[in-house]
Amino acid sequence: MRTGKGGGVASPPWPARHHGPVLVCGNAWCLHDDVERARKIYPDAAVIAVNGASREIEAFALFSQHPERFVSHRWIEWQRKRHEAFTVHGCKFRPDMPWVDHWWEDARGGGSSAWGARKVAGLMGFDPVILCGAPLLPGNYAGHRPGVLMTDDRVVSTYRAQIEKDADWHIGCYSMSGWTRDQFGEPRQ
Repeated sequence: MRTGKGGGVASPPWPARHHGPVLVCGNAWCLHDDVERARKIYPDAAVIAVNGASREIEAFALFSQHPERFVSHRWIEWQRKRHEAFTVHGCKFRPDMPWVDHWWEDARGGGSSAWGARKVAGLMGFDPVILCGAPLLPGNYAGHRPGVLMTDDRVVSTYRAQIEKDADWHIGCYSMSGWTRDQFGEPRQ
C-alpha cells in the first residue's frame, strides 16, 4: 500500500508480501472478547500484538511506537513464553535498540501504537485490518492492569483527532469495539 505519506518500505526490508485479514491487537480491557468475536469471522487471521498485548496473545509480529518498552516492560520476554517465531517492529529508527527487527518510517505519526500497527499491517499487504482491544475509549488495559495514560480523556481525544485526520489509512480498517468501531465499522460475517 502506498499512501500520501510515503512508500512503505521497512528497514531492513520486510521479506514477505502478505494478503488477507490480520488482527491488530491493542491492549485495552476488551482485547480477549474482541479477539474471540473476530476469530469467528477470521479464524486463521494473522496477529500483530501492540505494546502490552504481547503478554496477552500469541502473535507473529509485535509493534510499538515506544520500542524501548519492549525490553523495559518485558513485552518480548512475555511473547517468548508463548513461542519464538515472531518479529519486533517500530516506526522511528533508533540505533540503540537492536531488539527491533524492522523499522517502518511510514507508520509514524499520531493516533496511538495500535494505529501505527494498523499502518504496518497495511504496508505488509494485509487487507482487511481488524482492530481488537483498540476501542479508543478511556479505560484499563487487558488483564485488569490500570490504564494509566489511556484513562485520560484528553489523551484519548487527541488520539481520536489524529486518527480522524489520517484518512489515507481508514479504508480497509475495521474494529470490534468502541469509538474505532463507530468510525470504521465492524467486519461482517
